[in-house]
Amino acid sequence: MKKFFFLLIFTACMVQLPAQDLSISGYTRATAFVGIINDNAPTLKSLYNETSLKLKAKAGIRGQAYTDIRFRAGSEFDDEFTSLTLREAYLDIFLGKVDLRIGKQISPWGRADGLNPTDNLTPSDYFVRSPDHDDMRLGNYRIRAQYNPMEWLKIEADVIPWYTPSQYRFDQVDMPAFVTINPPLNPGFQLDKSSVAGKIDLIFTGIEGSVSWFKGYDPLPVLKPGSLPAPPFTDFKLELLQIPFRQQTFGADFATVILGTGLRGEFAWKIPEQGDSIDPFIPNSEIQWVISIDRELGPVRIVGGYMGKYVKDFLPADPPQAFDPAMISNPQVWPMLGPMLAGQISYYNRILYDQTHEWSHSILLRPSVTLFHENFDLEITGLYNFTTGEYLLYPKATYHLTDGLIASAGYQYYEGDEYTRFSWIKNAFNGPFFEFRLTF
Repeated sequence: MKKFFFLLIFTACMVQLPAQDLSISGYTRATAFVGIINDNAPTLKSLYNETSLKLKAKAGIRGQAYTDIRFRAGSEFDDEFTSLTLREAYLDIFLGKVDLRIGKQISPWGRADGLNPTDNLTPSDYFVRSPDHDDMRLGNYRIRAQYNPMEWLKIEADVIPWYTPSQYRFDQVDMPAFVTINPPLNPGFQLDKSSVAGKIDLIFTGIEGSVSWFKGYDPLPVLKPGSLPAPPFTDFKLELLQIPFRQQTFGADFATVILGTGLRGEFAWKIPEQGDSIDPFIPNSEIQWVISIDRELGPVRIVGGYMGKYVKDFLPADPPQAFDPAMISNPQVWPMLGPMLAGQISYYNRILYDQTHEWSHSILLRPSVTLFHENFDLEITGLYNFTTGEYLLYPKATYHLTDGLIASAGYQYYEGDEYTRFSWIKNAFNGPFFEFRLTF
């Protein structure tokens, strides 16, 4: 409630600015996601309305402010909800060749299509139900400075003083009934533990690229077991904690056009920080790379990409056997209980960070076509992981009913074997969706 009154006061204050210094835009949408349950009967998984109010105010040539407020109400994950979210709110200050941006912001890094391994600064909501992929991104408090000494050179430095975790709805994953997963722990505010990053962009005619460095908390926490109950176990419960961990990332990307075809690439070397002893729950160091192309042929556009990963110091491990709480009735099992559960949780983290194999290779293909005087858009996204056998099919159609009013419909289909990420999420996402959106 305090947040609601604060936003009302903030909005009222901005409206008092001179009309030429203030612009208001946004959208209102109605969205529905339909799922298929075991007996093939459809069920309504999500039904909500959302209004986004975007405000931009300018203060001469020295500064501007931007705010994106989201009002949302409906039903999702079998619960009714009403939410008010400050998605972004920041100030831009222009000081000659130096630009400062301070506040809650979404400024993702990377130039590749589909996956950006260098973007460690932007947390995600992996279980958001929206036809717009950008809605996965979450804002976090960030201080960004950009220095432009020359037209072809831009130097960026970022500080994230407060940790904002990515959101992963483990309550929507098929976990054992005796497992409880707590919300992510916050490491608190310590200036020397802030996440920091730097990037150098080189922008030339026909080609551009960057090199980057990040040191701080990975947006996605790891799973770790809480304290085990003492034997004898009468009502066995296992508490899992979501613990943030720190890492370094060295990255590079580029974008160019060759013979009318766009070519993009991205590379990242991620090095998680370990303490005095090896933590089995923290992911291994890894190298990721992405190569993507896009080509327009009249009304047709084709985007394709290849994604690869190498996990350093990889040790093979078989998926754990399902843990049966009935085993704890045998006192001989009690000394092995901790290692058994640790092995299972460690493998869950392998799935979460896509480290079940030393090498992995995936391809993405997204053809699209615009028809009827650019009033109808049709696209289909296909993703296949050669290593794990997971795949995604995502067709989507969009029709422009009139200026600012569009209708869209599509179908999400994730598939994967047991102990894969797509196997975890397919029950939450598989099915058709529909949306009407009015932009103003």
